[in-house]
Amino acid sequence: MIRSAISLLLFALLPTAWSQPQVIAVVNSASFQSGMPAGGALATAFVTGLTALTPGTYVAPPSSPLPYTLGGVTVTMNSDYAPLLAVIVPSDSTASVQINFQVPLSGNASMLYSYVKKGAAYAGNLTISDGVNTAVLSTSTPTSEVPMFGAFFSVNGYAAALHASDLTLVTPQSPAHPGESIIVYADGFFMTWPRPPVGTPAPQINFQPDYTLVPSPGGLYLQAYPIANPTCAPNPGTCMDDYGSVTNTPALTVSSMGLAPGSTGVEQISFVVPANQKGGYWALFFNRGSCPDGSGIPGTCGASYGYSSPYVLLPVSPLGSG
Repeated sequence: MIRSAISLLLFALLPTAWSQPQVIAVVNSASFQSGMPAGGALATAFVTGLTALTPGTYVAPPSSPLPYTLGGVTVTMNSDYAPLLAVIVPSDSTASVQINFQVPLSGNASMLYSYVKKGAAYAGNLTISDGVNTAVLSTSTPTSEVPMFGAFFSVNGYAAALHASDLTLVTPQSPAHPGESIIVYADGFFMTWPRPPVGTPAPQINFQPDYTLVPSPGGLYLQAYPIANPTCAPNPGTCMDDYGSVTNTPALTVSSMGLAPGSTGVEQISFVVPANQKGGYWALFFNRGSCPDGSGIPGTCGASYGYSSPYVLLPVSPLGSG
């Protein structure tokens, strides 16, 4: 279920007018955050100039392993073939082809991924071909940067999350409850140990992750996301308001982090909603070395290697009381 949903989740096409084969962008498949995730994670590429393809949507069959050729497209990184989840070829020949793939483990070469800063180039070359035309993304290309952090999968801005008790979706109609265990799905936060399987699902072991994320990704927080206070003009970034009046929010209790059993390249994180959590729509994000207390946008406090992941909203009951 997770694999099919991830394969078809991202269908936004970027219209372009390039005539030569070119990789326009590589992004995290969960957030479209610019940059190549670590090996084993899921990435999405937008490519122009692949004129030998037939328009259509091509999705990998649910059986494993994932194919290395799909819809006429192949992807390699440092000569290692990348497993493909989906290829979307638009009828407009000037628009980008979208390719969802799992990054080969060679993407981890020479990468201090736990401490890499935005703008650092990933180690290696990405090659995408339709059998006739070839587009190459090298370390000298601006779009080859590594993202500052991974990202959570979301649907309409809400976290792709399950109630741990019955594995049903968390939605505004079925919100999380204080004291409840929640499971969320993510992409590209950290590398795993043992080395993650590439092209095949992680083992299904009582719905518990078998491949754990390393090292610790800082704290996981559930709080009101700070927004600029317009009364601070002309320097609105110097003081902030938040809609839930959260201060000194402690990190959440994380039960487990690892690869989602039965899925390919998807991370699974389990945590407990604080027993005193107010109701409302709360921002969920990982935060390292920055400001989880509402005093500034996460990642802007100037700490060494301080940054935060993009946030997603988690509805907590009773809604409207935050």
